[in-house]
Amino acid sequence: METAWTKRSMCMNVEGFLRNNNYPKDFDVFQQDDGTPLTPEEALTFLHMEKAKGNKVIPCSGDCGNPCKNADKGCTGFDYSGGGCPGYKVPPETPNAPQSPAA
Repeated sequence: METAWTKRSMCMNVEGFLRNNNYPKDFDVFQQDDGTPLTPEEALTFLHMEKAKGNKVIPCSGDCGNPCKNADKGCTGFDYSGGGCPGYKVPPETPNAPQSPAA
């Protein structure tokens, strides 16, 4: 019998990104919720604001946050202090669920 799996969203370590990426070249990966790209200057400001709030990690998915859009599925919300996305259980029969290797 297959068991449920946990779906989690990726997160990014703010300090790690600032330390390991070159400004402005590597700062073209950020966008607003509507998909509009942030300029490198806007991205740098955003990351420094997140750091000033005490946020160690930020979600990489628009579905992730606190409160979480998936709270009705059991997600307790994104942990900005470093824990990231706790995820939620997904039944194995859900479309796109990982499949067990054939025996």
